Amino acid sequence: MNIKQNNFFKKSFLSLAIAGAMSTSFIASANADEIVDDMEIISVTASRTPMNIEDSLASQVVITRADIDRIQPKSVLDMLSTVAGLDISTSGGRGQTSSVYMRGANSGHTLVLLNGVRISSASLGSTNVQNIAPELIERIEIVKGPRAALWGSDAIGGVIQIFTRKLNGGKHFVSANVGSEGYSMLNGGIGIEHGDGFTSLSVEHEESDGFDAKDDLETDDDGYSFDSFAINGQQQISTDLSLNWLAQLDQGDTEYDSSFGANESEVNNHVWQLGANYNWQADDVNNITQFSVSQSRTSNIAHGNGTSKSEGAQYDTRRNQYSLLNSSELSSQWLLNLGADLIQEELKGSNEYDEKERDTTGVFAHAMYSDGKLSYELAARYDDVEGIDSETTFNTSVGYQVAESTQLSVSAGTGFKAPTFNDLYYPLQWGYKGNPDLVSETSNSYEFSVKSQFEALSIAFNLYQTDIEDLIDWSGTDADGNVTPINVDDVEIKGAEFGTKYQGFGGEHQFNVSYIEAEDASTGKQLGRRAKNHVSYQFDTTLGKADIYAEIQYKGKRYDYLYGGAVVELDSYSLVNLGVSYPVSDNIKLQAKVNNAFDENYQTSSAYFTQERVAYFGVTYKN
Repeated sequence: MNIKQNNFFKKSFLSLAIAGAMSTSFIASANADEIVDDMEIISVTASRTPMNIEDSLASQVVITRADIDRIQPKSVLDMLSTVAGLDISTSGGRGQTSSVYMRGANSGHTLVLLNGVRISSASLGSTNVQNIAPELIERIEIVKGPRAALWGSDAIGGVIQIFTRKLNGGKHFVSANVGSEGYSMLNGGIGIEHGDGFTSLSVEHEESDGFDAKDDLETDDDGYSFDSFAINGQQQISTDLSLNWLAQLDQGDTEYDSSFGANESEVNNHVWQLGANYNWQADDVNNITQFSVSQSRTSNIAHGNGTSKSEGAQYDTRRNQYSLLNSSELSSQWLLNLGADLIQEELKGSNEYDEKERDTTGVFAHAMYSDGKLSYELAARYDDVEGIDSETTFNTSVGYQVAESTQLSVSAGTGFKAPTFNDLYYPLQWGYKGNPDLVSETSNSYEFSVKSQFEALSIAFNLYQTDIEDLIDWSGTDADGNVTPINVDDVEIKGAEFGTKYQGFGGEHQFNVSYIEAEDASTGKQLGRRAKNHVSYQFDTTLGKADIYAEIQYKGKRYDYLYGGAVVELDSYSLVNLGVSYPVSDNIKLQAKVNNAFDENYQTSSAYFTQERVAYFGVTYKN
């Protein structure tokens, strides 16, 4: 469990620039067709620096490219749905509004990153991860619990970081899928080698007739069409200096059901980043300095149903991000990270906001210690949010190796979420108006964890508690009777998670169960759209040449709170998803997938339908 010395330190940062590392919730095999570091299994999100996942004290899950190929997901939500502690709510199918609740916190309390770049909407504060094509993803790292001391605002419940796919020079793939509801998908990628570097290009087109999203409005199917393009590259300039770059473009057209007239939207999401890594030494201290500049942009135009695009409601938010991080290996036992972030947000649209720009400046320090048995982590950060307030947050963890296979750890941390542009400055419309007097939401969290790793068996158990103060809720009224957001009473969240993975009895078995009490402290009511009970089971085996995958998900009942105070109880449900893949040659694989195999009728938010049983068939070529 020691922090690795010089070789690991250098290799880790190089592997981050090239492709990162591959691990699952309990570590799965990496895809040999991708660029991976097969010497170390590392993660990035929990510490902002690459480190051996065994050395991390954070509760985390990593979904690899190999997992994605096995699960055959049609959206990012398909991959997140079985993760313990995550709850998902959708308002229809792909392209519709979706929410991810991590450990009972609000959807806006989960920070979502794309290769280190924030991609949430500055106006809404949340991220619709459904717009990111799974076939363009290399891996997903999920860190549960507060990480504001490293990442700043939004990371109260945790962090989800998506890394785009990278291919070695000369590697390429092509995949095609068809399915129910007029579904079709075509994607491909190629890796181009240039000296001591490479560039990876990936594209995808996906469309579907969809299904009827809402049960009380239009009765037509709500289809969608998405196009995605991703570029990732790295160039080694010298032994100590490397450059990296990326760009991600997602464009979609979605039909939906609305009570406000327009029933179509055009979505454009753009992300780009340029970065450099420099390896240097001062006395006996090895250092890696990273600098990056990036931009994320989210654009949405609501139109249709008699409203043209030129006349539709338009929202355009941009975020420029500048990050500097220096990591110093002080000794074989100590690692110190120092960093700073500058985030510049800008809002444009058809509605006039009182304020349209905001800067956030953050500085942080992060130290890790390990002597083989005892591990310690401490992080502290200061953020100044222009026009609102400043926040100081921290994380601390202590772990002890009670046996060669088992580690106990305890942790505590704080977090915050700054109000969004909509929360503060939403212009009067339809009886809703922002509140410029809001303060940031803040949180305190505590966790106890046990992790055991044996030859064929892995076990993880977590107990946690999170208290959120000054929760922002659109439940107030101003002097004119308009609905407005207010800082309300506290929220108390308590939860437990258990997961195990076993290799044997004919295949690989993974079982996860979680229990979450997320209550309004003043009323004792469970927060909306969050179930208390979650159970999932996944089984993977091989019959002859065929790989067979099956999963069962159980979600307990939940409540949805409607405007006016009405309460709707949503029934519990169980889903069964099945998949099979068959290699017809070394390069060609056939795939089939059935989601909701028993055609369960269920809802994750009131008045909105979910997808019935659907089937998909596909073929993939890899060199």
